[in-house]
Amino acid sequence: MNSVQLLGNLARDPEIRFTKTGRAVAMFTVACTRSYIPAGSSEPRELTDFIPCVAWGNLAENCGNNLSKGSRVFVQGRISVRSYETQDGQKRYRTEVVCDFVAQTMGSEHQQVAPAPHASAPQPKTAAPGTGFDSMGSSTDEEIPF
Repeated sequence: MNSVQLLGNLARDPEIRFTKTGRAVAMFTVACTRSYIPAGSSEPRELTDFIPCVAWGNLAENCGNNLSKGSRVFVQGRISVRSYETQDGQKRYRTEVVCDFVAQTMGSEHQQVAPAPHASAPQPKTAAPGTGFDSMGSSTDEEIPF
């Protein structure tokens, strides 16, 4: 099972781009803070993880229109690892959360950013090798334009 749920704040405004075919893609980072008690100490400390997230289609457009730096969000999705080759021939990997659901939170209330996908909705195809994604289960047949 590959399922992720995050609750945190946007580290910066979502970056919206469009693929060559006109499909929207939003990239944003969620800062999730967690508390822990170091060994040998009784004082709790906080550590913040910055989790890269990507949303596609209508969800991406709604994230761009409704979210901004500092927005408190709940994100539900899955972990995806993609690879690409730099101009100098080095292979790079990027791990990110591919969002299925994003909601802006205000205290105990949640405001859904876009409708949740229906179970009967067709799933996007996995890209062929060499298109910027590896076979680890990318959710799109289009290359992210950045």
